[in-house]
Amino acid sequence: MNRFLALFFLSYIYLYSWSIDKRVEHPSHSVLLTSHYDIPYIMGYSLIGISLFEGNGNSRFGKTTMEALDSFIIANLSTEILKKTFRRVRPRYTDNPNRWFENGNNSFPSGHVASVTSSVVPYILEYKEDYPLIHLLWLFPVQQMAGRVNARAHWQTDVLAGFVVGLLSGIYAHSRKTPLILYFDEDGIYTGIRYRF
Repeated sequence: MNRFLALFFLSYIYLYSWSIDKRVEHPSHSVLLTSHYDIPYIMGYSLIGISLFEGNGNSRFGKTTMEALDSFIIANLSTEILKKTFRRVRPRYTDNPNRWFENGNNSFPSGHVASVTSSVVPYILEYKEDYPLIHLLWLFPVQQMAGRVNARAHWQTDVLAGFVVGLLSGIYAHSRKTPLILYFDEDGIYTGIRYRF
């Protein structure tokens, strides 16, 4: 079943990539369309720092931050696996979006977009009812998507797939009662899956 889904997904991307994927011929130097490579790293380090500072996660913000950290790690692991599987050539090296499975390439999906999206989704899901302006956080992944395409680092379908990976990671991490990867409580720090009998 997983092979069928992977084949279906790849076929879908292949059939539509000629109409969706276009290489930017004249990259813009606008701040909004610039690829900021350090934003995902800043978000990751911030999530670690806030998780450590918030301690046991008894606060709503602390628990949400640990969910965001889980989401960030899950999204990054997922994109690395997908990159090594599909090995798509980046648009800075070719104008053909249908070059897949070539060693040394890693365009699909966008790790930057997945990282940023996965970082903001748990906060949006947690606070959307109380603070509607939290939806402004969607501007971070949108900016990354535009910037990565503009920098010829990714095709349009790469950034869309990165967004989906980050979104699903965030939804999954937020749906859990306790964080999956990192959890603090009065007994100590836990990493990995925790189950109490």
